[in-house]
Amino acid sequence: MTRRTRLLAISVALVATSALTVPTANAADATGATTTVMCVTDSMDGGKTTTVSAQAAAGLEEHTRSYEGPCASFGPEQDLGNGSLRSYTQLNDDGSPATVGVAFTHDALAGLPTDMNDRHHCYDVNGDGRIDQNTECVGGYEHPLALPDTTTAAPGLSTKWVLVNYNPLGHGLPGVYDVPHLDFHFYLKPKSVRDSIRTGPCGLVINCDDYTKATKPLDAPYMPAGYMDHKEAAEGAMGNHLMDTDDSPEWHGQPFTHTFMYGDWDGNLLFEEPMITKKWFEGLADHTNENGCYSINQPAAWQQAGFYPRRYCIRYRPGRDDFTVSLEDFYSAPAGETQ
Repeated sequence: MTRRTRLLAISVALVATSALTVPTANAADATGATTTVMCVTDSMDGGKTTTVSAQAAAGLEEHTRSYEGPCASFGPEQDLGNGSLRSYTQLNDDGSPATVGVAFTHDALAGLPTDMNDRHHCYDVNGDGRIDQNTECVGGYEHPLALPDTTTAAPGLSTKWVLVNYNPLGHGLPGVYDVPHLDFHFYLKPKSVRDSIRTGPCGLVINCDDYTKATKPLDAPYMPAGYMDHKEAAEGAMGNHLMDTDDSPEWHGQPFTHTFMYGDWDGNLLFEEPMITKKWFEGLADHTNENGCYSINQPAAWQQAGFYPRRYCIRYRPGRDDFTVSLEDFYSAPAGETQ
């Protein structure tokens, strides 16, 4: 589609829209018709937050670079495969978070590395004087992403930064997560905390003292509902992993497509993590799979006050030819009080 055609689509959609306000959520207009909050734009950045009819929204998303929700702010860009990725946030009018996520271009799924990992986090576990890339390195190919500078306008946002890992051959547990996939770690603690977690001979290539800290039990109110602490999943340069063995299909005879994990460290929740297979993203682009949002099991209480998400979403946006993985439906939680 040419730029002229895209601009015409934007113009037609806006003419068909009765309200041009800056809203904070989807609603209905005076006639009762469904309306949608959109960032109307013909570029990969910028745009105008407005309200359009549901019909206009569908056309904008299909034929222009417009997208649902308030206009986003983006973090610094990094290379991924033949494309790129970056973090983004969308804020409501009152400064509270609407979305925090990662966007990456469709061509990022091509040209990806095929070796096990980038060898950034390794340790000679068996002491034989050499590093086995397959058994003595962790983390896949990592991409630390800073949040947009404008995130400071959302005080109390639980996410501090994002770590995206591409795993060409997957990772443990064997037979469950050993297929090509991407991990999206939304860290609840500063990057310095994660960087302090050393590699070593215990757990998943983690320093043995740090393994003890990583597997320190959470107090019961802070353990997310349905999750279990699989202590063998404590990992160097990352933290421990908590897994939803109650509800996640891959723990009940189904193939792994996407799932949600938590991480912990020293008795505190450390990160929130959607894990999604490369094949699932490819299915979104060819319409085999559908865009969707999925509930996140919550703990009974949070150790730190802040805004926390209740769902994660995975989308392909045809007008932008990109994918997004996002945390959404934030709510304000006090510290240490049960829900």
